[in-house]
Amino acid sequence: MPNQEASGPTVIVARRVLPGREDEYRSWHERIQRAAGSFPGYLSSELQPPAAAHPGEWVTVYSFATAAELDSWLASDERREIAAAGAHLIEPDVREQHVAALRTAPEPVTVVFSQAIDRDSYQAFTVLYEDVADRMHAFPGFLGSDFFPPVDGVQEEHVIVASFASRSDLDRWLQSDSRREWLDSATRLIEGERTMNVVGGFGGWFPAAPSLPQGPKRWKQAVAVLLALYPTSLVITAVRSRVAPDMNMVTAVLVANVLGVAVLSFFLMPIVTRWLDTWLSR
Repeated sequence: MPNQEASGPTVIVARRVLPGREDEYRSWHERIQRAAGSFPGYLSSELQPPAAAHPGEWVTVYSFATAAELDSWLASDERREIAAAGAHLIEPDVREQHVAALRTAPEPVTVVFSQAIDRDSYQAFTVLYEDVADRMHAFPGFLGSDFFPPVDGVQEEHVIVASFASRSDLDRWLQSDSRREWLDSATRLIEGERTMNVVGGFGGWFPAAPSLPQGPKRWKQAVAVLLALYPTSLVITAVRSRVAPDMNMVTAVLVANVLGVAVLSFFLMPIVTRWLDTWLSR
């Protein structure tokens, strides 16, 4: 089963940032997050800016594999030194809450791969998809994947959609030897270039509400985004292939990502979230 979320002994730290020091605080927080990540037992951490659930407070959530490893981080000289360096950015009273086990995870990211496959190679590519799904299952943060074969008159390419718990989890897979090995096997079946689009960080598309301050369930967010992302990716790829068929891959991926995020953020996601509002709020 995929490891959807990190779960373990957790500390929740709530701080109030002084007005006008928010950017400095983010930079300081990246430093303390990196330090936490270097300690044994570290599972995850995330920064949550002020929201309906904690107005005015910047909340950091750290999870470690064991209570002893969490305590080692909290009591470390390194943490004390970094905390002292950031003291001028926050109000003096800092709240800490310890929890025996709390599921936490960064917002998920979805990656969409499109590739043209010779029709005679469909069965062979289906076997390769099952192989890559098994390979992704072995990576921390993998949430799930789907395979969409061509549909006459609608979709010419074979499309693989995969979700990971965070961008770092996705990047770990994208840069892995396992993925490179799979690409070597798939290359012989792929005609032309492959297209990749990444969309992540759905929080702005699913704002918190007083009745649901944590936002919709993550799997519902993923379903809603996929409903908008999949046709958007197909249309952008089709238009780009006709308008600029010789565009190099790096530029093509950049253009597709910029257009995809813009279309979803400013047009489709507001429509989809209104359409699914009752279901998302359950």
